[in-house]
Amino acid sequence: MKKTQVFIFAIFVSLTWLSGCKTVQQAPVITKTEEEVIAEIPQEQGVTFFEGTLQAGLEKAKTENKLIFVDCYTTWCGPCKTLKQYTFKDANLGDFMKQNYICLAIDMEKPEGITIAKKYGIEAYPTLLFLDKYGRVVNHQVGGIGAEALLAKAEQTVRKSM
Repeated sequence: MKKTQVFIFAIFVSLTWLSGCKTVQQAPVITKTEEEVIAEIPQEQGVTFFEGTLQAGLEKAKTENKLIFVDCYTTWCGPCKTLKQYTFKDANLGDFMKQNYICLAIDMEKPEGITIAKKYGIEAYPTLLFLDKYGRVVNHQVGGIGAEALLAKAEQTVRKSM
């Protein structure tokens, strides 16, 4: 009997307390997936990659008097995906790269990528190559890097190659 009285008392106190509370209308919480956030970034923003081979990129670089930037990646590499999803989407980096580089993204597990990996001694991914218009390495980066640091490295490479 005592348990029943305690239970009824607890319900009474709870209901009394709840009746005194006012409900506040809360704004709905909107959460977006990474893919939705990335999809909202304008396509023209960020690094624009040349669709072609390294040889075609070298020819274009000679014609436009630019350096070459090569993103040496693999499909299974986590830091490679992070570069693609975040670093390469940066507007400031994209603007600078468009003005000074022919940018290529090459899968190192495809035939051309295997040849490039052997030629340049690439053993870890991602590896970012900064090449002159003749295909000689001017600078490089092994591993992931943020947009600001990559921009600084790209600017340093342009100054170094002048």
